[in-house]
Amino acid sequence: MKKIFFSLAVLFLLYSFLPLHVQMGLKHTFADVDDYRLFNSHTITKSAHPKAWSIQSDYNNKKPNRDLLDFFSDRKTCAYLVIQDGKIKYEQYWENYNPTTISGSFSMAKTVNALLIGKLVEQGKITSLEDDVKQYVPQLTNIPNGKLTIKEVLTMSANMDWDESYWNIFSLTAASYYGNDLDKLMAKLKLRNNGNTGKLFEYQSSCTQILGYIIRNVTHKSVAENAREYLWNPLGAESDAIWSTDDHGVEKSFCCLNATARDFARLGQLVLQNGKWDKVQLIDSAYIAAMTTPATYLKDSKGHVCDWYGYQTWMINYKGHQIPYFRGILGQFIFVVPDRNAVIVRLGKKIKRDPDDPKMQNDDIRNYIEAGLQILND
Repeated sequence: MKKIFFSLAVLFLLYSFLPLHVQMGLKHTFADVDDYRLFNSHTITKSAHPKAWSIQSDYNNKKPNRDLLDFFSDRKTCAYLVIQDGKIKYEQYWENYNPTTISGSFSMAKTVNALLIGKLVEQGKITSLEDDVKQYVPQLTNIPNGKLTIKEVLTMSANMDWDESYWNIFSLTAASYYGNDLDKLMAKLKLRNNGNTGKLFEYQSSCTQILGYIIRNVTHKSVAENAREYLWNPLGAESDAIWSTDDHGVEKSFCCLNATARDFARLGQLVLQNGKWDKVQLIDSAYIAAMTTPATYLKDSKGHVCDWYGYQTWMINYKGHQIPYFRGILGQFIFVVPDRNAVIVRLGKKIKRDPDDPKMQNDDIRNYIEAGLQILND
């Protein structure tokens, strides 16, 4: 018993000296859709004029086939929502979720940052996407002036010395998610000295964290306040959302926007309508077009032409449908299907991984689209 007690005491002592993000990583193992309960946060209050979605006359009359519904359950789907012509056509919830339940979006938040950047360019608060990021983010003390543009950050071609590892609790990714001081993290960011900046696509959450700092620094408001002013309020959001922060009130902008499926659908509808909502142009249509156009001048590390990513936005061609989409690590999606005037939202807790797919796409993604098309096909 003495040996056991001594061993436990030693382990506890060692644990107490570990960085906070390592302690959190050991304790919680992997990110979860309810992690907003672990962090400080800013509330994005619902719209001053909330507007409920209209419901299609054939609401829930048509369903995906049984195999797909079984697949939904197996992947621990929480919400599945199909909007067509601006009205809800299909809606189903699992895992004790309902239309008012908020869920983590993880990297779907990246596309929200891109939308906000577009608004700030339109307002002239950002002069150009070709501007040096250091002009806007002096916190990047290890990145020299003139070496990194906003567009390179938007397209994930920054070439940071950053390992996008969600399993390594000692990684900078873990430090950004579980840590409590993003300013300290920003000061550590540096570029690789291999000439690939602006040439190589490499998915790095640090890029989006930089975008969050640009948004904060040029507006002197939090990312959450900007999201409320330029998105949540004019889109008529019905529920409050939550954006997780570090201990100093800085949003984890690369992730951690938590909202309902119905309110997430508004973001997809905004993109579907080329930045317009209720006849008001909220985001410049030319910017939306650029945001949803793949950066084919980039290649990945294996030499594949990047036809799957634009400005913090994914693209997939499924059965001839060219679909831009928001994407989160556990299978959070907002698919925009322009040729069917539709938006598909899936929230959930599990997704199959396929690291060998150069476009980071797999059958799970295609199944969620297929289910929506089955509902949309008359």
